Amino acid sequence: MTASPTGSATAPARFAVIGAGMAGLTCARALAAQGISVRIFERGGAVGGRLACLVTDVGNFDVGAQYLTFQSEAFAGEVRAWVGADLLRTWDVNLADLSNGQGVFLAPTISRYVGVPSMQSIAAFIARGQDVVLNTTVTRIARTGDGWMLYGSGDVALDPVGYDGLVLAIPSVNALPLVRTETDFAPVLEPLRWDACWTACLALARPSGIEFDGAFINDDPIIAWAACETSKPMRSSDNGVAERWLLQARPTWSNNFAELSADEAARWMQRAFAARLARPLAQKSCVALRWGAALAAEPLAQAFLWDADRAIGLAGDWCGGARVEAAFLSGTALAQAITG
Repeated sequence: MTASPTGSATAPARFAVIGAGMAGLTCARALAAQGISVRIFERGGAVGGRLACLVTDVGNFDVGAQYLTFQSEAFAGEVRAWVGADLLRTWDVNLADLSNGQGVFLAPTISRYVGVPSMQSIAAFIARGQDVVLNTTVTRIARTGDGWMLYGSGDVALDPVGYDGLVLAIPSVNALPLVRTETDFAPVLEPLRWDACWTACLALARPSGIEFDGAFINDDPIIAWAACETSKPMRSSDNGVAERWLLQARPTWSNNFAELSADEAARWMQRAFAARLARPLAQKSCVALRWGAALAAEPLAQAFLWDADRAIGLAGDWCGGARVEAAFLSGTALAQAITG
C-alpha cells in the first residue's frame, strides 16, 4: 500500500465509488472521461455530501458548506466554468467578527461564491449523466480474485458482477470499518479524529436589524458561525419569513452534547445567538441537525490514498484540507493516479 502513487497503473474497466459528495462525483467524472464505467453509491437521498441543502416549510438552508473559495488554478478554472453556467454567484457578504463582545466588520480579502439556488446545485450539476444509486448504504466490501464486491442491507450483493476497482469518497471514520480487514489503510485512518457540528436553521418572522450577513464568533461557548441565508443570491424570503439564518456550533460543544435532541439543540443555539446579539429575535421556527463527522481535526497532508495492487483508493476533504476545493482536488488527483 502506498499513501500516494509513485507511478501509474493500468486503469480497470469498471469502478464503484462510495459517496456522492464533491470528491466522489469529481473522481467518478474524471474516471468516466477516460472510458471507465463508474457507478456511484450514495447512502443519502440526494447527491452533495457536505454541499447539502435542507428543504423546509420556511425555505431552504445550506446546512453544510456555506460558500467556497479557491486557491489553486486547477479549482479556479472549475469555479469560472460554474460561474459561466450560472451555477455560482459571488456572495457580497458583509462579514463581521463578533468575538470579545464586539462587532468588527472585516474587510473583504477574497471572493466568496455560493451555489444557486443552493450549494447542492453544484453537486447536482456534476452528477448529471452519471450512474448514481441513492438511498443505498454499503455495509461491507470484499476482495474477490481481482475485483471487489459491495454488499448492502441484509448483506445482499449490490452488483452480482462486482467491480475491478473501488473508491471510497466518504469520511475516514466511515471508511475505516469497510477497509480494515481488506486493505492496509487502517494504520493511516485510525489516528484521524473528527469533530461533530450541530447546525441550526432559524427563520425570523420580522427583520432582525442585524447589519452583517455572516459572522465568525471565536469566543462563544456554543456558536461559531452565523450566516444570513437570505443575503445570498437567489435565496428569497417567503411564507411569512423575513430572514433565514444558519447557525453552526463550536466543535467542542457539538462533541460534548451529542445526546441532545434536535429540539433541545435548536433552543440552545437560538438563545446563544440572541444573547450574543443582545437583542430579541422574532423566531418563526428553528430546527437543528447534527453532523457526526463534520470536520477532520487534522486532515492528511496527502491528497488521497491509493493501493494500485488492490485497486482501491480513498479521497475526500479530509485529505489536504477541510474545504470544497480540497475535496475537488482530492477526487481529481485520485482519478489521475488511477488512470496514469
